[in-house]
Amino acid sequence: MKSRPSPLLLLVALSVGVFSTWATNPNETSRRSRPMAISVKSWGPSEGDSTKARIRVESDKQFRQRIAGSRFRMTAFEQLENGIAPPVRYRIHYYDYTRDKAFTAESDYAGRTPIRFQESDEVPGVSEDEIRDAYQIVRKSAIYAENVSAGRTDLFEAMPPYTILNGERLVNIGIIDYSTGRNNIVGVSFKNQKVVSFADDAPPAAIASTTSCGIPSAGQGSTLPGLTGSYQLTVNGTNNQPLWEMIVIRPSASSGRSSERSGLEIRDVKYRGKSVLKRGHVPVLNVEYDNNQCGPYRDWQYAEGYFQVPTSGVNYPNGSNGGIAILPPDTNASTVIETRNDAGNFRGVAVYQQVTANGNELVLVTELEAGWYRYVMEWRFSEDGTIRPTFSFGSIANSCVCVGRTHHVYWRLDFDIVQPANTVHVMERNSKFLRPITTEELVFRNYNVNRRLLIQNTGGQEAYQLIPGPIDGSVVSPGRNILRDSFGRGDFWVLQFAGTAGSPGELDDPNSGGDVRAAISSWINNQSTTGQDIVVWYAAHQRRIDDASLTQWRDNVVTGNHVVGPTISPVRW
Repeated sequence: MKSRPSPLLLLVALSVGVFSTWATNPNETSRRSRPMAISVKSWGPSEGDSTKARIRVESDKQFRQRIAGSRFRMTAFEQLENGIAPPVRYRIHYYDYTRDKAFTAESDYAGRTPIRFQESDEVPGVSEDEIRDAYQIVRKSAIYAENVSAGRTDLFEAMPPYTILNGERLVNIGIIDYSTGRNNIVGVSFKNQKVVSFADDAPPAAIASTTSCGIPSAGQGSTLPGLTGSYQLTVNGTNNQPLWEMIVIRPSASSGRSSERSGLEIRDVKYRGKSVLKRGHVPVLNVEYDNNQCGPYRDWQYAEGYFQVPTSGVNYPNGSNGGIAILPPDTNASTVIETRNDAGNFRGVAVYQQVTANGNELVLVTELEAGWYRYVMEWRFSEDGTIRPTFSFGSIANSCVCVGRTHHVYWRLDFDIVQPANTVHVMERNSKFLRPITTEELVFRNYNVNRRLLIQNTGGQEAYQLIPGPIDGSVVSPGRNILRDSFGRGDFWVLQFAGTAGSPGELDDPNSGGDVRAAISSWINNQSTTGQDIVVWYAAHQRRIDDASLTQWRDNVVTGNHVVGPTISPVRW
């Protein structure tokens, strides 16, 4: 039986139409197009602090004994959570190629506590240094050296990024032979400094053929996980009062498993002085191929690729390699999605403002690489309080991209509407009442009734709507809760926050056993979601046929059927 909503909730529901009319009122255009004042300052340890920490670790007697006689490499640098305060501790990840074993070193930046070393079962993701050195091994190999030096062959990052063969972790490298048009993927052994061939010219979960789709690779490389890059960003409106405030975390430094991370991350987001989000990020990213001709894959979101920013007038608060760029007025960044060009001049987070159909928007954008994939991730913040996270898809030339596939993107949105204690309701067109979600629940999308979520401050009238993007898809048949896509698993998950502010839990899903699908539903255990700290996971399921450019330009904003993401809009703020 549906409970009757309070008068406040009815008022909130009625205000949706009023808000939407205000947001698109043409009379507001001139007011909303005035420049925003953007200021940025560093938040947390610097790259110099990380370098000192690494020197301390690698000079330690225990470390030298552990790696004696081994080929090894640092694979990730992790800043450990410290609540609302900047991190004071770190964890460095290493891989010992000779012993095929990962281990970590953990301590504090101040150097006051002993370094704690620990063996790890986590298989690390690939790093920029590994790809660069793997390229060199392939270029010098007897089989490929002649063709590479003659320019008949190009190399690219492959999927899967590594293969475990007889207990050894091999870094996979793709090879395009222009004389035959054939793709080939090999493994590189750092233990033995040699190239390893696979049966059928590709590892399991990949294919090699004479057919390629995608754009040419620029071969510029991407970042490893753990570059420092956290910033306190403030945007003042026309009255010189804070309009938006947030902490911006570059993808390389984002939270989540060291081998995956979670892309361009925002924390402690406030609109006009009131809290909206504690954290927003994308911890889970999947791709599912038709008939499993390739993959399926769990992609990573730490590897920042190059994209284009203006060549003059850019403000780099921490230098050009500092990970954030504030673009001059009337300019914007361009990525592989718009240009169909894999090359660029900047890696990290570009910040600019843009007048669009939604008014004057602050834009945060980054480009990510995962093997042959190119992902563009944005957060857009309008003057009217609307937040629009988007995700776009592209790829460089290879055989698998010619196969039909579906990308599954999972945003994790830790809502703190004014305060941590919030309440969630389901809103539907033509429904007289809002349906409260009182315990943890999986909710499916229904475009026929415009189903959305309302997250409201338990102690006041402030609320935000979570509105599905028009092409974000669903895992169920339209209008019915009949599962048609078991890989995607779900559309919305409403959960109670787990952990503490200093040590948040459930930052990424507990998938295991080689199953790369999202395992968010495993956390649903009947916990209350009434007046609680609420986390909503939102999934978009995007179908791709080939890698042709399917984008459109509207008001200088990329749209089209491979740009997905919800709208998060305020109600009675």
